[in-house]
Amino acid sequence: MIVGLGNPGIQYSETRHNVGFKVVQKLATEFYLRFQPESNNYHSCKGEFENEKFFLLLPQTYMNLSGLAVKEFYEKYKVALNNILVVCDDFNLPLGKVRLKLKGSDGGHKGLYSIISELDSKEFPRLRIGIGKNFKDENSTEFVLSPFNFEELHQIEKAINFSLEICKKFLMGGIKEAMDYYSKNLKLLNENPN
Repeated sequence: MIVGLGNPGIQYSETRHNVGFKVVQKLATEFYLRFQPESNNYHSCKGEFENEKFFLLLPQTYMNLSGLAVKEFYEKYKVALNNILVVCDDFNLPLGKVRLKLKGSDGGHKGLYSIISELDSKEFPRLRIGIGKNFKDENSTEFVLSPFNFEELHQIEKAINFSLEICKKFLMGGIKEAMDYYSKNLKLLNENPN
């Protein structure tokens, strides 16, 4: 199961906060899948890759309540926590940097905070994509709800494509295979920022 974090609605679709949505939507497109409203809290789709069935999830609760969607799905389908990969933006990472971790704190991300609170656990993998931190602390909301500028788009597209490949590895072989791919290819991404 892969969860993309973001805010529903066309007005948010191109904002920094919706990078997680972007990755998971692109993954669905590659597999010719279409999201359906399975619940008031989320849209989902089901696919198969390398003989492994999987789910993709887009919470429709707005970012701060993402945990409601994840918990509802988790309880309905009894997914193991280590089989839930959460993809999200992170303004604590430089633009275009990608981090894959087995578990951890919310790092100040309200979507991750909501998921951790609802599941009462930090024990799920997360894939974070750096969106930069070009703001004063009191303006963080305005920043994450702003679009990328033209100069940033190339870097963020590279990060999205790298994240997409990590997600495919996760679908094929779980977090171990995803982590192996990430470790081997991270240096290439960082060495070629342009």
